[in-house]
Amino acid sequence: MKSSIRNALLMVGAFIGLVGPMHATAQSVERPAGPNYQLFLIGDELQLCSSLAWTECFDTDWLDPETMRTERYINLVGDPVKALLDDENWPIHRHQIRDDVKDAIAILYERLNIDVVTEHTFHEEFTRRVTNHLYNSLSEREWHMILDHLELPAPAGKPNLAQIRMLKVRAKEDILRAMLAEADKVRGADQRAPRIAITAAGARDPFTTVEPYLNALEKLGAEVRWLPIDAAVNRAQRTKQCDDLEELRVQELHTWRRAAVFPALHEHQVEFCKAPLAGPKIVDWADAVLIVGNNQNLVRKAFLDPMSQPTDLMTSIALKMRANRLVVAATGDAMNALTAKAMVAGGLSEEALRAGAIAGEAPAANCDRDHTCPRSMNVNSAAYHPLGGVGLFTFATLDSRFSDLGRHGRLLRVAAANKVPLAVGVDRRTALAVNVLTGDFKVVGERGVFLAEAPQETEKAVATTFHYLVGGASGRFTADSVTDIKFATGEGVVAEAPTTRFLNDRGMVDTMRLLCQGRDSVNLIENEFRLLVVADDNTQRQRSGGECQVSHARVGLSWQPERW
Repeated sequence: MKSSIRNALLMVGAFIGLVGPMHATAQSVERPAGPNYQLFLIGDELQLCSSLAWTECFDTDWLDPETMRTERYINLVGDPVKALLDDENWPIHRHQIRDDVKDAIAILYERLNIDVVTEHTFHEEFTRRVTNHLYNSLSEREWHMILDHLELPAPAGKPNLAQIRMLKVRAKEDILRAMLAEADKVRGADQRAPRIAITAAGARDPFTTVEPYLNALEKLGAEVRWLPIDAAVNRAQRTKQCDDLEELRVQELHTWRRAAVFPALHEHQVEFCKAPLAGPKIVDWADAVLIVGNNQNLVRKAFLDPMSQPTDLMTSIALKMRANRLVVAATGDAMNALTAKAMVAGGLSEEALRAGAIAGEAPAANCDRDHTCPRSMNVNSAAYHPLGGVGLFTFATLDSRFSDLGRHGRLLRVAAANKVPLAVGVDRRTALAVNVLTGDFKVVGERGVFLAEAPQETEKAVATTFHYLVGGASGRFTADSVTDIKFATGEGVVAEAPTTRFLNDRGMVDTMRLLCQGRDSVNLIENEFRLLVVADDNTQRQRSGGECQVSHARVGLSWQPERW
């Protein structure tokens, strides 16, 4: 293999010598040798404007129910209801809730006097006064189980169509175009469109999730393929159970009846499952792999075995990326799973500061309602995986939707507990493009990236040196620090109203604007918690895009129940 590559390079060199040095120089300028950034850490869930997600669009006049899927339809009668109410779906301690669900569906049917309703109508009616108490008693798993069982098959020939140019948030398109620009550099002199493989490995329902990304990127000029890997497929391939994918989806993804709703996609995934080399072949074809979804734990289960070793598919992705022949991107919390360091698995900053970070599986949403929270955890517990994620990003522990959800406390707890020297949080509407070979990075989008050096903790507090950079800024990762920082410059106004709430909102970033107005410290208190940001002579500051960028400042967050 190496000799054939060497011979090919010699032949190319001879050809360049024949056509002349000026032509060779022009070619090298036009087609750089590989991407400048092989990794895109996208802090946004990147939900697209589509015919099913029309609330993400600034205009809906283009919607056409005759040619596209605009609603998810729910059946209120017959066999789907009977299957939902089967004892195997409800543990014995939830049988009363099951009976209440049966009554609620009957009430809705009697009220609406129709067999089939849209999901929007079903949700609206279920949350009305008579049945709202039941809705508030259901766990997220149980609610999804109800919807999945009652969902009608997706209509053939009516796609969930994306409209990339009608996104309310333009930064999402900018991020996708930046990723495509790097993928385009992979193809070299080949006269073809960039090739993008898309997997919804981070989604509970990959079939529903992946479709709009496929047609959105196609509209942006890419050639696209679905990479149908997920946690259920990985397990099925390991255990030779590809014909049992429907049952494995229930166990691994908490997804029901996908074969009935998406029969063609189900068959395609079964065929993929039975062909062990299908995944690596798609990676070999691709210039970029985009991992979408919002569950880092599902991404980890899709690409690693039970011993936390990479599958052949992940190995092929990693090798091609390290050879500078592949761009990899991940969205939202799926991004967290790209790290080689301890992986943030879930939880809230408030609980991280109060009780510390716990090694283990993240509690499921609303697990307190159906009594399924792991032992020693509650619904808000900050959890992490000590062995890390899939290992593509070696520099730091990661967290997404960062400033927007006030995730500083949980990220710093996990990093400090595992003695990770660097931690990175990426905001919504923002991506961090990283050269994994050199450590160089740049910020893309309209918000910012939080970079922490040497996080430390006590029983009730965390602290770190940090930098906060916005779109257009750049720098370089080393093994234990961030260097060569260059601030972005630009005008702009932040549209959102400022807040001082920092436990689950943008209070820290909003208040940091005072540092660019001459202040050397800001102090916030929320409930029993305190946040303190301090600048000194080493701190650099610069406004850009309505935010205050800083380097080498300090932040501390603490739980102080004895004071408040």
